[in-house]
Amino acid sequence: MSLFTTSRRALLGLIAALPVFRSAAAVAPDTFTLVPGGIDGQSWRFRLEQKIVRNGAVGLHATTDVTLSVLARTDGGWLVRWTPVGGQLLATDPRVRPMMEAIRALWDGVPVDIALDAGGRVAGLADPGAVRALAGATLERLAGTLEADPAQAPVAAQVRAAMGPLLLDSPLLAQSLLKEPMILLGAMGHAFRVGEPLEVRANIPSPLGAGEFPVLGRYAVRGIDRRSGHADIGWLMVIDRANAARLLAPQLRDTLARGGMAVTDELLAETLAALDFDDRGDYLVDTATAWPVRVRHERRVSAQGASRVDQVTLTRLQD
Repeated sequence: MSLFTTSRRALLGLIAALPVFRSAAAVAPDTFTLVPGGIDGQSWRFRLEQKIVRNGAVGLHATTDVTLSVLARTDGGWLVRWTPVGGQLLATDPRVRPMMEAIRALWDGVPVDIALDAGGRVAGLADPGAVRALAGATLERLAGTLEADPAQAPVAAQVRAAMGPLLLDSPLLAQSLLKEPMILLGAMGHAFRVGEPLEVRANIPSPLGAGEFPVLGRYAVRGIDRRSGHADIGWLMVIDRANAARLLAPQLRDTLARGGMAVTDELLAETLAALDFDDRGDYLVDTATAWPVRVRHERRVSAQGASRVDQVTLTRLQD
């Protein structure tokens, strides 16, 4: 006589649990390289959310949908097109809201062609002159429309004053237009391994709004979802503050000079010594395609009681 009694249901359960009946577990490698391949002709849509907080008060909160399309393969990488469309200005200083609305309308639907290197990183504007000409023509049309309405005429002058110098300064224009694409593709071109931090030297836009300076960046793979193949990567900027102060000094002096302000060497050194600068981000990437799924970047700058926090989030949309 058997010591155990097994029901039909229990027996079927035991059979179903045998390895031959189990679903194969999705496998994601512990080592992967984020270099795009086979992307010719493809395009992706992202929801871009921007938020700027100055001294604890929200200065800007806005969303925009952007499309990134691969136009062609080049000798050095790829030619892609970045096109912002629509969006919503959720919050800003009421005093500058009409101007901010007008500036957003200026870039709405304007395509920006960008050169990527072989690793998928942003190399620069493909044709800065063409972008400047297109933006200039769009600015004139927008300003003309505003000037036709007496109630909006002051806004037209404000937009011309804000955008005119930007369109004449090619490096500043490139920095302004490439900020979000550089954030989106910031982890591209590197080989990663779970549990091993990756340190890379990179140039990032200056917190003073002009030029760049070198930093040491550290990536760390927090984990990989075995079923989706999505890797969670953290980014942290490590900065040599003495070197940064030396490089930022002429930028700060030039910025103040443009505003008609002179500064002594002592005051300049004191200001830079009080500068606190923090840059970090989170990347969720598809290890199978090397393409980002969601990216969040935050930059904090503070000096002598004043502070500014810039947050950018890009989330891939499903078609």
